[in-house]
Amino acid sequence: MEVEKIRLIIRKYISEQPRNSAEIATWLSDQEGYSGSLDLASLMETDTSIVRIGTVRKSGMTGSTPPLSEWATKEWVQHHERAKPDNK
Repeated sequence: MEVEKIRLIIRKYISEQPRNSAEIATWLSDQEGYSGSLDLASLMETDTSIVRIGTVRKSGMTGSTPPLSEWATKEWVQHHERAKPDNK
């Protein structure tokens, strides 16, 4: 499966709600034609319509593994942004 097609289906998958890296990888591995040979974090970081919105801490886990990143589309973020308070 080519990179642009992977980006497109990831965008569709995260358009309704943010997902973490593990959820995206698991879902993507079930998609027909995906070989699993890509660095998904790099793929999503280079897509201008996908943003990293935070990290998911693994409760009770210790060790040097980094926390999972949480991803969303720019449209989702803009729609769910809090209104800025009026300063009078």
